Amino acid sequence: MDFWRYAFIFLSCLVFLPSCDSNSYDVDVSDVQLGLTFYNTDSLLSHARPGDYVKTRNVLMQQDQEITRYLFGYCYGIRLKPDGPFQQEVQSYYSNAYIQKLEKEIATKFKGEKRKEAGLKTAFLHLKYHFPKGKFPSKIHFVNSRFTASVFCTETSVAIGLERYLGAKNPCIKELPNQPFYSWIKEGMESDYLQRDVVLGWLSTHYIAETNENFASEMIRWGKLLFITKACLPDHPEHSLFRYTKKDHQYAITHERALWQFLIDEQLLYNSGEDPKQSLLKDGPFSMGLPAESPDRMGQFLGYQIVSQYMEDNDVSLKQLINTPYLKILQSYKPKKK
Repeated sequence: MDFWRYAFIFLSCLVFLPSCDSNSYDVDVSDVQLGLTFYNTDSLLSHARPGDYVKTRNVLMQQDQEITRYLFGYCYGIRLKPDGPFQQEVQSYYSNAYIQKLEKEIATKFKGEKRKEAGLKTAFLHLKYHFPKGKFPSKIHFVNSRFTASVFCTETSVAIGLERYLGAKNPCIKELPNQPFYSWIKEGMESDYLQRDVVLGWLSTHYIAETNENFASEMIRWGKLLFITKACLPDHPEHSLFRYTKKDHQYAITHERALWQFLIDEQLLYNSGEDPKQSLLKDGPFSMGLPAESPDRMGQFLGYQIVSQYMEDNDVSLKQLINTPYLKILQSYKPKKK
């Protein structure tokens, strides 16, 4: 069956399905207490004098050993042993012309970005409001991950790769090779997605584990993750929640009912294979199996819409939502008509 056929059949009865009113989660967090320290780790490293690299390494190890090991070992491929080779490798890394240019762009883009810290702090205050006994980061590090990862979470910390939020039009981003940095990857390197990525990354690491049952269970898991992320960022534009442009978000809304029918007719909901997950839940140029005009991760979008409808129709807390079986949520979903 053809996805466009579903779109044509149902286009006349499509509606903009309302998600839960974000204002219902715009709660007062002024009395919530959370110890959260921010570290500009990238600036500390990039501004260190060559003779002070070992000293700087020791300072970073005192701040956060796991993040420091991740940064040097995984991102830079540099051994952390404080010896001559370490000094030479770090100096060689920061002597690279592209890295020097990249560091300047990061410094310019994020200079004085205290509002990013305030926004992240507020987001985690919202998370603690809804989950008083939950797990929260105590440290957030701003780093240059050398395009390794946007967000990396440990048990207590978050590392944010600032270079991945410079913007698609930034000269350093344009200079990246088209393989493996395809155009759709570069287009996603926008700072508007930073707070969303951090909250979602923390939730997926510590709150809702990946499932291995079938496509529907993973789709609803993503719906839960996105819904809670939205609750932590109540003023965040909904299209940014999905890492969509406004145009892509409009497309997803318009074709929601068609996608649902497509999943039913193609018997994908309870498919336990990896293909549907890769096609409809993972990053890509578009949602594989759907028209090329579709945005990627349409399955995540639908999961969010299903969860949103469930939350509208039921008196359920976010904590209860996490433990609600996916089938209960899925079976309550009814695509709305005009």
